[in-house]
Amino acid sequence: MFWSKAMKELTEAEIDQLIEHYPLPDDRDDGILGLADTALALGVSLPTMQRYLKIGLPAIRRGGIGRLWRIRLAAAWAWRQALIAERVESKAKVQKARSALACRIR
Repeated sequence: MFWSKAMKELTEAEIDQLIEHYPLPDDRDDGILGLADTALALGVSLPTMQRYLKIGLPAIRRGGIGRLWRIRLAAAWAWRQALIAERVESKAKVQKARSALACRIR
């Protein structure tokens, strides 16, 4: 589900669905942040944040020469949680396939 959308920009409706499914923790307030502040809020490094943006993390305004990034924290949080969930699910499928293959070999 998620990776198929990761390489294209998400629609507002898709972002809203992600936020509804993966809300911010109660101790965090939503807001519009820059690149560094979003990375800090998510607990990731700047290179990781830049990689996330390349693969589809939604941004209100893309940064560039003389332009600051503008990222909604709730959207970034939800996008990252969906990414983590999909990676966990993918790893589980691979492990299940390996186990099934190992059973057949014996």
